[in-house]
Amino acid sequence: MRLLNSEIDNRIDVKLDKSISCKESLGVMTFGKSNDYPYVIEKLINGSITAKASADIYAKFLTGNGFNEIINKVVIGYDERNKPVTVLGMLKKVAMSMAYHRGVFIHCNENLDRKIVNLSLVPFKYCRFTKVDDSGYTAKIAVYDNWDKHKRFEKEKVKEYNVFNLEENAFNSQIAEIEGDIDKKVRAFKGQIYFCFLDNQYLYPLSPFDACYLDCDTENQISIYKNNSARNGLLKKTVVTFVEPPTQEQQTELKNKVTSWLGTDGPSTLTVYGDVDENGDLNKSKNIAIDSIDSNIDSEAFGEWQKELANNIRKSMKALPAILIDYEESKLGTTSGEAIIQATNFYNAVTKDDRSTLSEMFEELLKNTNIPTLQNNTDWTIKPISLYEQPTNI
Repeated sequence: MRLLNSEIDNRIDVKLDKSISCKESLGVMTFGKSNDYPYVIEKLINGSITAKASADIYAKFLTGNGFNEIINKVVIGYDERNKPVTVLGMLKKVAMSMAYHRGVFIHCNENLDRKIVNLSLVPFKYCRFTKVDDSGYTAKIAVYDNWDKHKRFEKEKVKEYNVFNLEENAFNSQIAEIEGDIDKKVRAFKGQIYFCFLDNQYLYPLSPFDACYLDCDTENQISIYKNNSARNGLLKKTVVTFVEPPTQEQQTELKNKVTSWLGTDGPSTLTVYGDVDENGDLNKSKNIAIDSIDSNIDSEAFGEWQKELANNIRKSMKALPAILIDYEESKLGTTSGEAIIQATNFYNAVTKDDRSTLSEMFEELLKNTNIPTLQNNTDWTIKPISLYEQPTNI
């Protein structure tokens, strides 16, 4: 994917590699031959308007209306700007990570009583499992913001965390590994990282858009082509031809006048000096000629392609109904309102199992916090999106 400004983002290789291997020099299980699968997939999604919109809608359906109002408002951590993050805020972050990667990593900062005192989401692309043992298990997760080596790789900046495990013996053995007295152990303990995947077929989950990544790139390239066509002058143009002035100074003056005349900001008239014929009249045919070059852009060229691409991308996101992202004013009448409600109910049903997985994840984490309100909560059901409220009997 190539943005118009090459300094912002270089073109990516659309041959998306998803192989997994152990790279001894990095000490991790790589994700992709160049260890860049999550980075590449994010660029592909963000470059495709349909993929980005589909991910946003899917994340909204995963979040729904959150938990009950009291639980939603409880602060469980702080973000990178030191702003408080509520349970609902964390759910939104988790849902978006799931929409892009089908997986999430969360850093849990615990005290020595094995109670979580702070939760923070770690970007999925920053996390890699360390070398797995013969049983396929890995005890640590390495976190680094430069696995794709978009800048100079600095191995000393890679941080390793133990995989989330609050079982007493396992937790105590992690604490025992830290040298020093109890105060030093408290200061040195880095916490653990919890992970949850919606796709457990491989060591790392594949993005929902993995099957249609070429469609995402094609949609982006069509947008770039249209933009380049407009910027590079393939739209209809007017050609004005003048008799060449005799001196360089007059040529420069005429060029400047013509340049100032062009565009919407230029003056509406252009004054130039030309020759006259034997009768003293301006010789128009000799001094100026105006021609036009028609655009070679066919507005219908990519019409069917774009419909097919958008349909493929929506299918990848659990058959997302088109009506939920393709706004058409003519379809918002009585019948369309019913269609949107039906589409919402359908997508709520399709995403139900994924919301259940997130419910179980949040219950496992938040019941182990040091916050009584969360410890005592018994209902961790995520309320699905509803476009209308059920009438109440009076």
